[in-house]
Amino acid sequence: MKLGVCISTALMLALCGCFGNSNGGERIDTVLSSVANPDHAWRATVIERQYVVDGHFDNSPTTYVLVDRDAGKPKYENGEEFKDSHIAMKTSRCGTLSLQWPDARTLQITCEQCGLALSAVEEHTQGMGAIRIVYAEFPAQSSWEAAPRR
Repeated sequence: MKLGVCISTALMLALCGCFGNSNGGERIDTVLSSVANPDHAWRATVIERQYVVDGHFDNSPTTYVLVDRDAGKPKYENGEEFKDSHIAMKTSRCGTLSLQWPDARTLQITCEQCGLALSAVEEHTQGMGAIRIVYAEFPAQSSWEAAPRR
C-alpha cells in the first residue's frame, strides 16, 4: 500500500512538471497574486514554493515576491529557478502578503496579518534600479517570537 502511494505521488509530480531541487525533493510553485504597475512596464508576483520530500509537503514553504518586465501575465515554469526575475523578497514562515503599485515606480508589499517582522525576512530589498520598494504593516516582532520582558 505504501509503495502504491509513493508511486502515485511520484507520477503526480512528474505529470505536473515539478523538478528536483538541491534538497533532494520536488518543488511545487503556486502563484498567489500578480499585479502590473500603472504603465504596464513591470509586474510584481507573489509565489509560494513548497517542497515535497518523501511524498510529503514540508511545513515551511518559501514565499517569493518577484519583479519582472510585464508580459501581461506571470511567466514562471513550475519548480524552475527565477533566473530572469528580480527577487524583491524571499522568506519562509510568512502569511498573506498583498501587492500594490501606488505609482509606476513604487511597489508596496503589505503584510496582511502575515505574522512576520521585516527584520525576520531572509531577503528583501529597498529598490531595484528606478523601482522603489516599500514595506507596510509588518509587525515589530514575528508571531512566534516571545514578547520582550519589561
